Amino acid sequence: MSVNTQSNFQLVNFFIADYPPIGVNQVLYVKYTEDIRQATMTMEVQITDSETGFLSELQGMEPVFIRIADSKNETELGGQFVVYDIQDRRNVGGKSSAVLMLCTPDFLNNAANKVSRRFGKGMGIKIHDIVKEEILGNLMGVEPERLLNFEPCVNSFSFVSPYWNPFTAIRWLASRAIPATKGSGKAATAGYAFYETRSGYNFVSYDSFASKPSVVRMVIGHEGEELEEEDDKGILAIDKLTIESSVDLLAGLNLGSYSSNVMTLDLKNMQYKEYPFNINKYYQDVSLMNSNNTPDFFSGFENNRTYTRIMSKISDSALFTTGTYTQGFTKQLSQSSLREKLFYNKKVVVEFVSDYSLEIGEVVQLDIYKGTSDREQDYANSGKYVIGRIERTFKSSEDKMTTRATLYTDSDGTEDTEAET
Repeated sequence: MSVNTQSNFQLVNFFIADYPPIGVNQVLYVKYTEDIRQATMTMEVQITDSETGFLSELQGMEPVFIRIADSKNETELGGQFVVYDIQDRRNVGGKSSAVLMLCTPDFLNNAANKVSRRFGKGMGIKIHDIVKEEILGNLMGVEPERLLNFEPCVNSFSFVSPYWNPFTAIRWLASRAIPATKGSGKAATAGYAFYETRSGYNFVSYDSFASKPSVVRMVIGHEGEELEEEDDKGILAIDKLTIESSVDLLAGLNLGSYSSNVMTLDLKNMQYKEYPFNINKYYQDVSLMNSNNTPDFFSGFENNRTYTRIMSKISDSALFTTGTYTQGFTKQLSQSSLREKLFYNKKVVVEFVSDYSLEIGEVVQLDIYKGTSDREQDYANSGKYVIGRIERTFKSSEDKMTTRATLYTDSDGTEDTEAET
Protein backbone atom coordinates (compact mmCIF):
# COMPACT_ATOMS: atom_id res chain seq x y z
CA MET A 1 0.00 0.00 0.00
CA SER A 2 1.39 3.35 -1.02
CA VAL A 3 1.12 6.06 1.61
CA ASN A 4 1.62 9.71 0.72
CA THR A 5 2.77 11.52 3.84
CA GLN A 6 2.95 14.94 2.17
CA SER A 7 -0.77 15.19 1.62
CA ASN A 8 -2.44 18.59 1.48
CA PHE A 9 -6.10 19.51 1.44
CA GLN A 10 -8.13 20.09 -1.70
CA LEU A 11 -11.72 21.32 -1.78
CA VAL A 12 -13.24 19.72 -4.88
CA ASN A 13 -16.88 20.82 -4.51
CA PHE A 14 -18.90 22.58 -1.81
CA PHE A 15 -22.53 23.56 -2.37
CA ILE A 16 -25.19 24.49 0.20
CA ALA A 17 -28.76 24.35 -1.13
CA ASP A 18 -29.21 27.04 -3.82
CA TYR A 19 -26.54 29.40 -2.51
CA PRO A 20 -23.39 30.23 -4.50
CA PRO A 21 -20.54 27.66 -4.34
CA ILE A 22 -18.24 27.86 -1.32
CA GLY A 23 -14.59 28.53 -2.15
CA VAL A 24 -11.56 27.14 -0.36
CA ASN A 25 -10.70 30.60 1.01
CA GLN A 26 -14.01 30.59 2.92
CA VAL A 27 -13.22 27.31 4.71
CA LEU A 28 -11.57 27.72 8.11
CA TYR A 29 -11.57 24.07 9.08
CA VAL A 30 -13.07 20.73 8.06
CA LYS A 31 -13.46 17.62 10.19
CA TYR A 32 -14.46 14.30 8.62
CA THR A 33 -15.31 11.34 10.89
CA GLU A 34 -15.97 7.64 10.41
CA ASP A 35 -16.81 5.54 13.48
CA ILE A 36 -17.35 1.78 13.59
CA ARG A 37 -19.86 2.28 16.43
CA GLN A 38 -22.00 4.97 14.79
CA ALA A 39 -22.95 3.48 11.39
CA THR A 40 -22.62 6.84 9.65
CA MET A 41 -20.16 9.43 8.39
CA THR A 42 -20.27 12.95 9.80
CA MET A 43 -18.58 16.24 8.95
CA GLU A 44 -18.01 19.56 10.65
CA VAL A 45 -17.22 22.57 8.49
CA GLN A 46 -16.45 26.09 9.70
CA ILE A 47 -16.94 28.66 6.98
CA THR A 48 -16.80 32.43 6.81
CA ASP A 49 -18.93 34.78 4.69
CA SER A 50 -18.22 38.48 4.46
CA GLU A 51 -19.93 39.23 1.12
CA THR A 52 -23.44 37.81 0.84
CA GLY A 53 -24.11 37.11 4.52
CA PHE A 54 -26.06 33.94 3.69
CA LEU A 55 -24.94 32.20 6.90
CA SER A 56 -27.55 34.11 8.87
CA GLU A 57 -30.25 32.58 6.63
CA LEU A 58 -29.33 28.97 7.36
CA GLN A 59 -31.78 27.22 9.70
CA GLY A 60 -30.92 23.55 9.35
CA MET A 61 -32.06 20.73 7.02
CA GLU A 62 -30.34 22.37 4.04
CA PRO A 63 -28.88 19.84 1.57
CA VAL A 64 -25.10 19.98 1.21
CA PHE A 65 -22.76 18.49 -1.36
CA ILE A 66 -19.10 18.54 -0.39
CA ARG A 67 -16.10 16.65 -1.72
CA ILE A 68 -12.53 16.93 -0.47
CA ALA A 69 -9.43 15.18 -1.83
CA ASP A 70 -5.77 14.59 -1.05
CA SER A 71 -2.90 16.18 -2.95
CA LYS A 72 -2.72 13.50 -5.65
CA ASN A 73 -6.52 13.45 -6.01
CA GLU A 74 -6.41 9.66 -5.54
CA THR A 75 -9.03 9.49 -2.80
CA GLU A 76 -12.08 11.71 -2.32
CA LEU A 77 -14.20 12.01 0.82
CA GLY A 78 -17.65 13.45 1.29
CA GLY A 79 -20.81 13.37 -0.82
CA GLN A 80 -24.42 14.20 0.00
CA PHE A 81 -25.05 15.56 3.51
CA VAL A 82 -27.69 17.48 5.45
CA VAL A 83 -27.18 20.34 7.93
CA TYR A 84 -28.51 19.00 11.25
CA ASP A 85 -27.12 21.76 13.48
CA ILE A 86 -25.43 25.16 13.21
CA GLN A 87 -23.04 26.04 16.02
CA ASP A 88 -20.71 28.86 17.08
CA ARG A 89 -22.24 31.63 14.95
CA ARG A 90 -20.04 34.71 15.11
CA ASN A 91 -19.93 38.20 13.64
CA VAL A 92 -16.69 40.02 14.32
CA GLY A 93 -15.73 43.20 12.48
CA GLY A 94 -18.38 42.61 9.84
CA LYS A 95 -17.14 39.07 9.13
CA SER A 96 -19.58 36.26 9.94
CA SER A 97 -18.68 32.61 10.50
CA ALA A 98 -20.42 29.44 11.67
CA VAL A 99 -19.80 25.73 12.14
CA LEU A 100 -22.08 23.50 10.08
CA MET A 101 -22.74 20.05 11.55
CA LEU A 102 -23.41 17.60 8.73
CA CYS A 103 -24.80 14.07 8.66
CA THR A 104 -25.83 11.77 5.82
CA PRO A 105 -29.44 11.72 4.57
CA ASP A 106 -29.63 8.04 5.58
CA PHE A 107 -28.77 8.86 9.18
CA LEU A 108 -31.37 11.63 9.31
CA ASN A 109 -33.93 9.28 7.76
CA ASN A 110 -33.05 6.69 10.38
CA ALA A 111 -33.52 9.14 13.27
CA ALA A 112 -36.89 10.30 11.93
CA ASN A 113 -38.48 6.85 11.57
CA LYS A 114 -39.84 4.60 14.30
CA VAL A 115 -40.81 1.24 12.90
CA SER A 116 -43.44 -1.22 14.13
CA ARG A 117 -43.57 -4.17 11.76
CA ARG A 118 -42.43 -7.74 11.41
CA PHE A 119 -39.15 -8.62 9.76
CA GLY A 120 -38.31 -12.12 8.52
CA LYS A 121 -41.84 -13.32 7.85
CA GLY A 122 -42.78 -16.97 7.80
CA MET A 123 -40.13 -19.23 9.28
CA GLY A 124 -37.62 -16.38 9.33
CA ILE A 125 -34.75 -15.46 6.99
CA LYS A 126 -31.01 -15.10 7.44
CA ILE A 127 -30.08 -12.11 9.59
CA HIS A 128 -27.74 -10.58 7.02
CA ASP A 129 -30.59 -10.67 4.47
CA ILE A 130 -32.93 -8.91 6.93
CA VAL A 131 -30.36 -6.16 7.42
CA LYS A 132 -29.39 -5.79 3.76
CA GLU A 133 -32.68 -6.30 1.95
CA GLU A 134 -35.57 -5.69 4.33
CA ILE A 135 -34.18 -2.81 6.42
CA LEU A 136 -31.55 -0.96 4.38
CA GLY A 137 -32.86 -1.78 0.91
CA ASN A 138 -36.65 -1.93 1.11
CA LEU A 139 -37.34 0.18 4.22
CA MET A 140 -34.68 2.90 3.94
CA GLY A 141 -34.14 2.84 0.18
CA VAL A 142 -30.34 2.68 0.31
CA GLU A 143 -28.88 2.40 -3.19
CA PRO A 144 -27.62 -1.14 -4.02
CA GLU A 145 -24.07 0.05 -4.73
CA ARG A 146 -23.87 1.38 -1.15
CA LEU A 147 -24.64 -2.09 0.28
CA LEU A 148 -20.99 -3.05 0.27
CA ASN A 149 -20.06 -5.98 2.49
CA PHE A 150 -22.58 -8.24 4.23
CA GLU A 151 -21.06 -11.37 5.73
CA PRO A 152 -23.46 -14.36 5.61
CA CYS A 153 -25.01 -15.51 8.89
CA VAL A 154 -25.87 -19.10 9.75
CA ASN A 155 -29.00 -18.28 11.76
CA SER A 156 -32.44 -17.18 10.59
CA PHE A 157 -34.64 -14.85 12.57
CA SER A 158 -38.12 -13.35 12.71
CA PHE A 159 -39.13 -10.51 15.02
CA VAL A 160 -41.40 -7.49 15.46
CA SER A 161 -39.71 -4.11 15.83
CA PRO A 162 -41.27 -2.28 18.82
CA TYR A 163 -41.08 1.23 17.31
CA TRP A 164 -37.31 1.11 16.98
CA ASN A 165 -35.54 3.19 14.39
CA PRO A 166 -33.88 1.06 11.65
CA PHE A 167 -30.32 1.29 12.96
CA THR A 168 -31.45 0.25 16.45
CA ALA A 169 -33.08 -2.85 14.95
CA ILE A 170 -29.85 -3.62 13.07
CA ARG A 171 -27.75 -3.33 16.25
CA TRP A 172 -30.21 -5.64 18.03
CA LEU A 173 -29.82 -8.20 15.25
CA ALA A 174 -26.04 -7.74 15.20
CA SER A 175 -25.72 -9.05 18.75
CA ARG A 176 -27.52 -12.26 17.72
CA ALA A 177 -25.89 -12.90 14.35
CA ILE A 178 -23.56 -15.91 14.04
CA PRO A 179 -21.15 -16.03 11.08
CA ALA A 180 -21.76 -18.91 8.68
CA THR A 181 -18.07 -19.83 8.78
CA LYS A 182 -18.21 -20.70 12.50
CA GLY A 183 -20.83 -23.48 12.24
CA SER A 184 -22.32 -24.76 15.50
CA GLY A 185 -21.10 -25.63 18.96
CA LYS A 186 -18.91 -23.50 21.22
CA ALA A 187 -17.22 -21.90 18.22
CA ALA A 188 -20.51 -20.31 17.09
CA THR A 189 -19.66 -16.92 18.56
CA ALA A 190 -22.34 -14.29 18.07
CA GLY A 191 -21.58 -10.65 17.35
CA TYR A 192 -21.45 -8.42 14.25
CA ALA A 193 -20.33 -4.85 13.58
CA PHE A 194 -22.48 -2.51 11.48
CA TYR A 195 -20.75 0.57 10.11
CA GLU A 196 -20.51 2.92 7.13
CA THR A 197 -17.39 4.02 5.27
CA ARG A 198 -16.98 6.30 2.27
CA SER A 199 -17.48 3.16 0.14
CA GLY A 200 -20.75 2.03 1.72
CA TYR A 201 -22.37 -0.04 4.48
CA ASN A 202 -20.74 -3.07 6.12
CA PHE A 203 -22.24 -5.82 8.28
CA VAL A 204 -19.46 -8.21 9.30
CA SER A 205 -18.62 -10.44 12.26
CA TYR A 206 -16.07 -9.42 14.86
CA ASP A 207 -14.35 -12.76 14.19
CA SER A 208 -13.77 -11.84 10.54
CA PHE A 209 -11.23 -9.14 11.43
CA ALA A 210 -8.87 -11.82 12.77
CA SER A 211 -8.34 -13.23 9.28
CA LYS A 212 -7.97 -9.89 7.48
CA PRO A 213 -4.47 -9.03 6.23
CA SER A 214 -2.97 -5.74 7.35
CA VAL A 215 -3.11 -2.97 4.74
CA VAL A 216 -0.24 -0.91 6.12
CA ARG A 217 2.49 -1.06 8.75
CA MET A 218 2.52 1.78 11.27
CA VAL A 219 5.74 2.51 13.14
CA ILE A 220 6.05 5.10 15.88
CA GLY A 221 8.89 7.53 15.20
CA HIS A 222 9.90 5.97 11.89
CA GLU A 223 12.12 8.11 9.67
CA GLY A 224 12.49 6.90 6.10
CA GLU A 225 15.99 6.83 4.65
CA GLU A 226 17.11 6.86 1.05
CA LEU A 227 18.77 3.43 1.31
CA GLU A 228 16.21 1.71 3.51
CA GLU A 229 15.42 -1.95 2.87
CA GLU A 230 12.54 -2.98 0.63
CA ASP A 231 10.52 -4.33 3.59
CA ASP A 232 10.69 -0.91 5.23
CA LYS A 233 9.25 0.99 2.29
CA GLY A 234 5.62 2.04 2.52
CA ILE A 235 5.76 2.34 6.31
CA LEU A 236 3.40 4.93 7.74
CA ALA A 237 5.27 6.99 10.30
CA ILE A 238 3.25 7.76 13.45
CA ASP A 239 3.86 11.17 15.01
CA LYS A 240 2.07 10.49 18.29
CA LEU A 241 0.70 7.40 20.03
CA THR A 242 -1.40 6.97 23.17
CA ILE A 243 -2.52 3.65 24.64
CA GLU A 244 -5.77 4.83 26.21
CA SER A 245 -7.04 1.50 27.56
CA SER A 246 -5.58 -1.99 27.87
CA VAL A 247 -8.37 -4.12 29.32
CA ASP A 248 -10.96 -2.17 31.40
CA LEU A 249 -11.78 -4.93 33.85
CA LEU A 250 -14.61 -3.00 35.51
CA ALA A 251 -16.49 -2.69 32.24
CA GLY A 252 -16.06 -6.40 31.60
CA LEU A 253 -17.33 -7.26 35.07
CA ASN A 254 -20.38 -5.03 34.72
CA LEU A 255 -21.22 -6.41 31.28
CA GLY A 256 -20.83 -10.00 32.44
CA SER A 257 -18.22 -10.64 29.75
CA TYR A 258 -16.26 -13.02 31.99
CA SER A 259 -18.92 -14.72 34.11
CA SER A 260 -22.68 -14.24 33.98
CA ASN A 261 -26.00 -16.01 34.43
CA VAL A 262 -29.24 -15.44 32.53
CA MET A 263 -32.45 -16.62 34.24
CA THR A 264 -35.36 -17.05 31.84
CA LEU A 265 -39.08 -17.75 32.06
CA ASP A 266 -40.77 -18.96 28.87
CA LEU A 267 -44.41 -17.86 28.68
CA LYS A 268 -45.17 -20.61 26.17
CA ASN A 269 -44.89 -23.37 28.76
CA MET A 270 -43.92 -21.43 31.94
CA GLN A 271 -40.56 -23.21 31.94
CA TYR A 272 -37.77 -21.68 34.05
CA LYS A 273 -34.17 -22.16 32.93
CA GLU A 274 -30.74 -20.73 33.72
CA TYR A 275 -27.93 -20.09 31.25
CA PRO A 276 -24.57 -19.75 33.05
CA PHE A 277 -21.68 -18.34 31.04
CA ASN A 278 -17.94 -18.62 31.73
CA ILE A 279 -15.25 -17.12 29.53
CA ASN A 280 -12.84 -20.02 30.11
CA LYS A 281 -15.17 -22.37 28.21
CA TYR A 282 -15.20 -20.22 25.09
CA TYR A 283 -12.00 -18.17 24.91
CA GLN A 284 -9.83 -20.71 23.06
CA ASP A 285 -12.51 -21.07 20.38
CA VAL A 286 -12.67 -17.33 19.67
CA SER A 287 -10.83 -16.09 16.58
CA LEU A 288 -8.36 -13.48 17.84
CA MET A 289 -6.18 -11.04 15.93
CA ASN A 290 -2.93 -11.80 17.75
CA SER A 291 -2.13 -14.24 20.54
CA ASN A 292 -4.58 -16.85 21.87
CA ASN A 293 -2.72 -17.08 25.18
CA THR A 294 -5.29 -17.01 27.98
CA PRO A 295 -4.80 -13.97 30.27
CA ASP A 296 -3.78 -14.96 33.79
CA PHE A 297 -6.69 -13.18 35.49
CA PHE A 298 -9.20 -15.44 33.68
CA SER A 299 -8.33 -18.15 36.24
CA GLY A 300 -10.37 -16.25 38.81
CA PHE A 301 -13.53 -17.10 36.87
CA GLU A 302 -12.97 -20.86 36.60
CA ASN A 303 -15.78 -21.67 39.03
CA ASN A 304 -19.45 -20.71 38.87
CA ARG A 305 -19.91 -20.04 42.57
CA THR A 306 -20.60 -16.40 41.79
CA TYR A 307 -21.35 -14.27 38.73
CA THR A 308 -20.38 -10.70 37.92
CA ARG A 309 -23.73 -10.09 36.23
CA ILE A 310 -27.10 -11.77 36.71
CA MET A 311 -29.87 -11.08 34.21
CA SER A 312 -33.54 -12.08 34.13
CA LYS A 313 -35.55 -12.45 30.95
CA ILE A 314 -39.18 -13.20 30.19
CA SER A 315 -39.56 -14.65 26.70
CA ASP A 316 -42.18 -16.41 24.59
CA SER A 317 -40.62 -19.02 22.32
CA ALA A 318 -43.91 -19.34 20.47
CA LEU A 319 -43.16 -16.02 18.78
CA PHE A 320 -39.83 -17.18 17.35
CA THR A 321 -38.96 -19.53 14.53
CA THR A 322 -37.84 -23.06 15.36
CA GLY A 323 -34.26 -24.20 14.93
CA THR A 324 -31.03 -24.82 16.77
CA TYR A 325 -29.79 -21.24 16.66
CA THR A 326 -33.10 -19.61 17.51
CA GLN A 327 -33.55 -21.87 20.51
CA GLY A 328 -30.13 -20.82 21.76
CA PHE A 329 -30.67 -17.09 21.36
CA THR A 330 -30.29 -16.49 25.10
CA LYS A 331 -26.86 -18.11 25.09
CA GLN A 332 -25.95 -15.97 22.09
CA LEU A 333 -26.46 -12.85 24.18
CA SER A 334 -23.69 -13.90 26.57
CA GLN A 335 -21.40 -14.88 23.69
CA SER A 336 -21.99 -11.55 22.02
CA SER A 337 -21.22 -9.67 25.22
CA LEU A 338 -17.91 -11.55 25.41
CA ARG A 339 -17.02 -11.02 21.75
CA GLU A 340 -17.80 -7.31 21.64
CA LYS A 341 -15.90 -6.67 24.88
CA LEU A 342 -12.88 -8.55 23.52
CA PHE A 343 -12.99 -6.63 20.24
CA TYR A 344 -12.67 -3.29 22.04
CA ASN A 345 -10.29 -4.71 24.65
CA LYS A 346 -7.29 -2.50 23.89
CA LYS A 347 -7.62 1.04 22.56
CA VAL A 348 -4.75 2.95 20.96
CA VAL A 349 -4.94 6.43 19.43
CA VAL A 350 -2.39 7.41 16.77
CA GLU A 351 -1.86 10.69 14.92
CA PHE A 352 -0.19 11.15 11.55
CA VAL A 353 -0.28 12.94 8.19
CA SER A 354 -1.08 10.81 5.15
CA ASP A 355 -3.40 10.46 2.20
CA TYR A 356 -7.09 9.55 2.68
CA SER A 357 -6.88 5.88 1.70
CA LEU A 358 -7.27 4.37 5.19
CA GLU A 359 -10.81 3.81 6.44
CA ILE A 360 -12.50 2.14 9.41
CA GLY A 361 -12.75 -1.65 9.37
CA GLU A 362 -9.29 -2.06 7.87
CA VAL A 363 -6.56 -3.93 9.74
CA VAL A 364 -3.10 -2.43 10.30
CA GLN A 365 0.15 -3.72 11.76
CA LEU A 366 1.28 -1.46 14.60
CA ASP A 367 4.89 -1.61 15.79
CA ILE A 368 5.65 0.06 19.13
CA TYR A 369 9.09 0.37 20.70
CA LYS A 370 10.04 0.74 24.32
CA GLY A 371 11.69 3.93 25.57
CA THR A 372 15.21 2.51 25.51
CA SER A 373 18.32 3.50 23.56
CA ASP A 374 18.37 0.25 21.55
CA ARG A 375 14.69 0.64 20.47
CA GLU A 376 13.61 -2.73 21.82
CA GLN A 377 10.18 -3.62 20.44
CA ASP A 378 7.18 -3.68 22.77
CA TYR A 379 5.67 -6.94 21.53
CA ALA A 380 2.77 -6.96 24.01
CA ASN A 381 1.35 -3.73 22.62
CA SER A 382 2.40 -4.30 19.01
CA GLY A 383 0.43 -6.45 16.61
CA LYS A 384 -2.65 -6.30 14.41
CA TYR A 385 -5.28 -3.65 15.14
CA VAL A 386 -8.58 -2.67 13.54
CA ILE A 387 -9.19 0.98 12.65
CA GLY A 388 -12.30 1.78 14.70
CA ARG A 389 -12.48 5.54 14.23
CA ILE A 390 -10.97 8.01 11.78
CA GLU A 391 -10.96 11.77 12.34
CA ARG A 392 -9.46 13.84 9.55
CA THR A 393 -9.04 17.53 10.36
CA PHE A 394 -8.03 20.38 8.07
CA LYS A 395 -7.13 23.79 9.47
CA SER A 396 -6.56 26.66 7.07
CA SER A 397 -3.81 28.00 9.32
CA GLU A 398 -1.80 24.77 8.85
CA ASP A 399 -2.75 24.07 5.22
CA LYS A 400 -2.78 20.30 5.68
CA MET A 401 -5.09 17.49 6.70
CA THR A 402 -4.05 15.60 9.84
CA THR A 403 -5.45 12.23 10.84
CA ARG A 404 -6.31 10.90 14.27
CA ALA A 405 -7.11 7.17 14.23
CA THR A 406 -8.48 5.05 17.05
CA LEU A 407 -7.28 1.44 16.85
CA TYR A 408 -8.70 -1.60 18.64
CA THR A 409 -7.39 -5.11 19.19
CA ASP A 410 -8.73 -8.10 21.09
CA SER A 411 -5.45 -9.59 22.28
CA ASP A 412 -1.82 -8.86 23.12
CA GLY A 413 0.83 -9.29 20.50
CA THR A 414 3.77 -11.62 20.85
CA GLU A 415 7.15 -12.01 19.15
CA ASP A 416 5.70 -14.97 17.21
CA THR A 417 2.72 -13.00 15.85
CA GLU A 418 5.09 -10.20 14.79
CA ALA A 419 7.13 -12.71 12.81
CA GLU A 420 3.98 -14.00 11.06
CA THR A 421 2.93 -10.54 9.80
